[in-house]
Amino acid sequence: MTDRTRRPNIVVLMTDQQRLDTVSAYGLNSVCRTPHIDALAARGVRFDAAFTPTAICSPARASFHTGLYPHHHGVTANGLSIRDGVRGLPDYLAEVGYHCGYAGKWHADEQRGPSQLGYVGKDFIGYAFPGSKLLPGLQFGLPPKNKPNHYEEYLKERGFTPFPTVSHRYVGTNPSTQSQEMFALHEGPVESSIEYFVAEEAIRVIDQFAGDEEPFFVWANFWGPHTPCLVPEPYFSMYEPSSIPEHPSYCETFENKPFRQQLIERLWGLGDYGWKGFQEISARYCGHCTLIDDQVGRIVAHLERLGLSDDTVIIYTADHGDCLGAHKLIEKGEFMYDEIYRIPLVVAHPDCRAPGSANEDFVYLHEITSSILDMTGAEVPAELDGPSFLPAMLGGGSSSDREEVYCVFDSHFTVANQRMVRTRTHQLTFNSSDPGELYDLTVDPHQLHNVHGRPEYAEVQRDLMARMERYMRDLKDPLYGWFRRISGVY
Repeated sequence: MTDRTRRPNIVVLMTDQQRLDTVSAYGLNSVCRTPHIDALAARGVRFDAAFTPTAICSPARASFHTGLYPHHHGVTANGLSIRDGVRGLPDYLAEVGYHCGYAGKWHADEQRGPSQLGYVGKDFIGYAFPGSKLLPGLQFGLPPKNKPNHYEEYLKERGFTPFPTVSHRYVGTNPSTQSQEMFALHEGPVESSIEYFVAEEAIRVIDQFAGDEEPFFVWANFWGPHTPCLVPEPYFSMYEPSSIPEHPSYCETFENKPFRQQLIERLWGLGDYGWKGFQEISARYCGHCTLIDDQVGRIVAHLERLGLSDDTVIIYTADHGDCLGAHKLIEKGEFMYDEIYRIPLVVAHPDCRAPGSANEDFVYLHEITSSILDMTGAEVPAELDGPSFLPAMLGGGSSSDREEVYCVFDSHFTVANQRMVRTRTHQLTFNSSDPGELYDLTVDPHQLHNVHGRPEYAEVQRDLMARMERYMRDLKDPLYGWFRRISGVY
């Protein structure tokens, strides 16, 4: 019999750059299959309007770790570190007796690994294509000097070839004009893949805590489906490229759009492949998502074998999405489209009152932090940038009357700062060095037609500008002064 007076264990499973529609529980894609994540959704709550505060890896992950917007924790772009004195989840959870563990890709702080920020686990530095000139730049974790590479050690211990051979490579260029590895066939068994290793590490950390009387929190981070997608069989060939339907926004013309979108589309070097090229990328990407899903199943099954299933909250989410051909774009960047800002979020709570339900509240990735503290009995500090939405996680209906979300972006490939206010019906994007964007989502859900500045939308635009101004002021956004100076509204 389960002791429901016990504070729950918490396992957060996070992917990197996963589109919402590749989780089949959402019913948005007839191709990609994720039965194990779907099973979690059937036990809990699926959030249909979850957003990342920023669609770039390190800032988003640091936001989850701290519960703060990027300008408050200091990681406003990849390659930066969390400000000294900023507290993270382990700091709060240790105060209420939780063990905190970590497994997989880090990519939240450039100089400090998880073990330096309060997590038990290995400081995994990551890997890329063997022999790639981009290997140092694709570590996605601590600098190479912080070896050993624990994945390489795992391969040696299991008798696999470090690093595995790859074939069927698909290569383009990125906006830095470097060779960009998109996907390849991982020539080895599934057990030698990076995602299998991450699941093994998560299981190892769970086992380390399982016998203790105190509860645990484990944050496990899969490598993919962020490129390069290194996918073993049977997943590499699981989805036929021709089965991938053309994205409705692939007809993008960039008319009346910020010029940098068109520039990035050109610089990626994928345009010559056309939609058939994106179909192939998407098929391997879907295979990678199903590979991850099977590893989720392994972790869940292990919790069940340990008798911990009824005492453990499992949260599945991603740091951000991927355009994957939407708007003729790839990955993320200086564009604030739904494909990269809406994220999958599934919460399987053992005390869920409405298993299999869908929640439409606007919630953020960094508010999962407040919610975790809430469910553990820890105090939710007032300085966190968002409240707990635990009642919604429990299937208690709406826990927020929020009418919009406010998201930020502080450059990636180009020097560009962006801010977004998105309601159910409209989205306003402020571009610090380009004309603004306004989309009427009621008639243009794929955000193809920029109606910014049109007289018939003047009232809507004024309202959204006023909301953005309030968010910038209240959050002490460093872009606030520039916004007021050039917006022409205040």
